[in-house]
Amino acid sequence: MGRAVRRSALVVGLVGILGLVATTTVTGHDEDHEGPAFEVQVLRDAVAGWNILIVTDVRFAPENVSTGNVEGEGHAHVYVDGVKVSRIYGMWHYLYDLEPGEHEIKIELSNNDHTPITTGEHVLEQIVTIQEPVPTERPATPEPRAVPADQPIPAVSAEAVHDPAGGFNLRIALEHFDLAPVKASRDPVDGEGHGRLYLNGEYVTRIYEEWTQITGLWVGTHEITVALVGNDHAPLTHDGSPIQATFTLDVTEESLTAGPGHDHGGTADDMGGMSSMDMGDDHHDMDMGDDEPTEDMATG
Repeated sequence: MGRAVRRSALVVGLVGILGLVATTTVTGHDEDHEGPAFEVQVLRDAVAGWNILIVTDVRFAPENVSTGNVEGEGHAHVYVDGVKVSRIYGMWHYLYDLEPGEHEIKIELSNNDHTPITTGEHVLEQIVTIQEPVPTERPATPEPRAVPADQPIPAVSAEAVHDPAGGFNLRIALEHFDLAPVKASRDPVDGEGHGRLYLNGEYVTRIYEEWTQITGLWVGTHEITVALVGNDHAPLTHDGSPIQATFTLDVTEESLTAGPGHDHGGTADDMGGMSSMDMGDDHHDMDMGDDEPTEDMATG
């Protein structure tokens, strides 16, 4: 019981100290259990969308996703109204694109091979009900901001790592810059903020962690860009150029297919993040067309 109190205090402390708006956490099982600690909060973002915070003893191991299980490590899956929309590879995850009204958010802890982590007869999951408000006029996106001359210049590099279950995961590396998802949509602080993921020039989502699943890919050549922005979402620049990393990813049918022994029943459910619904202050609709080639089914 002491451990449960401590982890709950951590979540409540983050919410209270930073003035974040949180929902009530609903636990997937009520009685005490022997197993990994697991607590979730879904926090309303001040600009748009929701920030998911996970506190758990399970070590997030995106580098081992879709491989053999190792006790005590894995990742999480997020479901919206019963539909899987993405994997979660770290403590923070950004969720958006919700229609106004009530939604059920389920976070499920998973082993490396995507099977649910269980304790006794219970799947380690948390279910939270949120209320998406009717959209109102949002603050304008800040103008690009140059890094002050007396500050180290941030740098970002990025690569796509093939997933054994099919598809790709994005991994970024940073210099002179800290990811600060807990301060997203708050006042800017030099040297911290988050990333923005762009696919073929179209905004996809925020990047809060070193690893992010790339969903919605189809066969063909894609341009992937990761841009650094401040806490207030202002794009960061140096010498008049945005601070970002861009690379080209060639996607084949084979790369979207699970290898031998990695068929985890993937569906189109994981394509969340590629819809053309309202994505907040910096979204541009993406017309996929009716004749696009095979799409990434985002297995696992």
